[in-house]
Amino acid sequence: MGKIAEARESYEATIEDAIKDIVYAGSAMYESGTDGINLDTVRAAGDADFLASLKVAQKLKEKYPEMCIELGMAGEFVLGMHGELTYDGVRLAGLYPHEQVKLAEKAGVTIFGLVCNTNTTQSSPWNLSRAIAFMKACGEAASIPVHVNMGMGVGGVPVHDHPPIDIVSRGSKAMVEICRLDGL
Repeated sequence: MGKIAEARESYEATIEDAIKDIVYAGSAMYESGTDGINLDTVRAAGDADFLASLKVAQKLKEKYPEMCIELGMAGEFVLGMHGELTYDGVRLAGLYPHEQVKLAEKAGVTIFGLVCNTNTTQSSPWNLSRAIAFMKACGEAASIPVHVNMGMGVGGVPVHDHPPIDIVSRGSKAMVEICRLDGL
């Protein structure tokens, strides 16, 4: 244990392979007729995952300027698994949605799918209020369409296999009316 430099080096090595693979698959999909791609659960593996996704978006947009690319996030902030990775001079670890969307725009992302995690120890109104705060700030910072991720455990929706419809519908309505988001 304690091999931090080696761990970071290993993490960095995954970035180029991920970029190569995703650009290959995305190119094949676009050339066979798809309108675009959704890179989903971005950042689930931390800042290297986010960096790879931004670079993928950049490469695909350069190759196919008309391609729609959605970045659907995995959580509300970027985990610093590496801690020192940057994109366009901005350190990725610790960024929240209103900061992430700016980097996504620079990379050429067409739609940004932000996330706010549900806190299971709090009430539904508390979680929805918190989600609205995140979503509204991101929507105001964005110049591209913003689609909030709402579902089990995100967007103010309870962690349950069958979330109560009244909470889901009220949450959806709040996202549209209060946050003025472009989609769910």
